[in-house]
Amino acid sequence: MTPEEEARLLKELEEARSPVLAAFIKILLLTCMRCGELIGMRWAQVDFAQRVVTVGKAKTDAGTGRQIPMNQELFDVMTDHAQWFTERFGETLPEHYLFPAGECWPNDPTQPSKRFKTAWTNLRKKAKVRCRIHDLRHTAITKLAESGASDSTIMALAGHLSRAMMERYSHIRMNAKRQAVESLSLKPKVQPTTPSLPQSEETAPVLPTVKPS
Repeated sequence: MTPEEEARLLKELEEARSPVLAAFIKILLLTCMRCGELIGMRWAQVDFAQRVVTVGKAKTDAGTGRQIPMNQELFDVMTDHAQWFTERFGETLPEHYLFPAGECWPNDPTQPSKRFKTAWTNLRKKAKVRCRIHDLRHTAITKLAESGASDSTIMALAGHLSRAMMERYSHIRMNAKRQAVESLSLKPKVQPTTPSLPQSEETAPVLPTVKPS
């Protein structure tokens, strides 16, 4: 998915009627998770205090799952979704699914949603995006590769990848390196000066509460 397509997709998400679709798509783009992994995720796998998401055991060699740190964007998306969830169901229990089942509206947190395929099809048509929902994972991994992340780091975050896919991401990484070295120069650079702004006092965020079982 191109940056232009991603921008159109995110714009359409802001107007989507579904209360959970925006969170679902953004989490996929911010974690490299597979669609099925996110659909099957429960609140017990989200640690707001440590800012870590633990992905299920699917497709890992040791069968122990993997941990994905939450950056600020992902933390904000998860926090907003947890607030919506608590308002909708009255509480957020560890065994509850992040994306509950329901025909027209989420109404059963003990079962995972099965309606994202239809919602995605409608969304991508409005955004004029031709990729599959699974391609959001590839978009996220491509960004990691472009950032210069190593093969081991990418696999630690994204899980198992085929040799062909790793070769593809290695090629992307080399292209990113070639672009990066273009910024290296022996010529002195004049840094613009900017006035310092007063820093506002920061307050600690109120973390969502997941009730113990």
